Amino acid sequence: MASSNHSQHCSKAVVKAIRSLWNDQKNICSDSIHQLINQTKHSSKRHGAAATLAMVVCELDSAETRKATITHVGDSRVYQLSKGASQWQCLTRDHNLLNELIDQQAQEQGRQAEFADYSREGMAGSLYSITECFALTADDSYLSGEAPERSFCKIDINSGDCIMVCTDGIHDLVPSHEWQLISAKTDLQAWLINLKNQVYDSDGNAYDNGTAILVRFV
Repeated sequence: MASSNHSQHCSKAVVKAIRSLWNDQKNICSDSIHQLINQTKHSSKRHGAAATLAMVVCELDSAETRKATITHVGDSRVYQLSKGASQWQCLTRDHNLLNELIDQQAQEQGRQAEFADYSREGMAGSLYSITECFALTADDSYLSGEAPERSFCKIDINSGDCIMVCTDGIHDLVPSHEWQLISAKTDLQAWLINLKNQVYDSDGNAYDNGTAILVRFV
């Protein structure tokens, strides 16, 4: 998160926590990550450093069908491009003020919010304020604090499908409907370079840091 000082240190702590949990074959959830990243005291200058998370875990079932579990915290997103599809599909719902208001309004109206209601464009910046994230602290107080809320879903992955994991420094500046489609012959490195150029050529001119990971399943 570019808005927090030394955010790279929190991102690194989250990744190290996930690796530790994975190696120990423990459940990877926001609570366990929250506990691990704060078992070590951090220098006071890194207090408040924050990070979001988007994670995809794939496995084969008995029929050799790929199953993917999507986990995320904050506004980093996961997108899927199914083989033969004409557009990318967002699989995650941002943890931000706007979406909380959408959920509240739907509840007051006695209905379930439509997924299409989320991830709107052209809204006031304050409505995109993050409501869930990981953070570092310089003392022991955060250990007893509440872990950030996480959301997760399970999907099937077929041969030829693509998965994109990216931060808001990408999807805020270049919406997914502007991304190129991908075929079996697409050079993924060239595709990512083109996306980077789109970010720098956008109206925002890459005002935020950005990370993008692209996977094509064969």
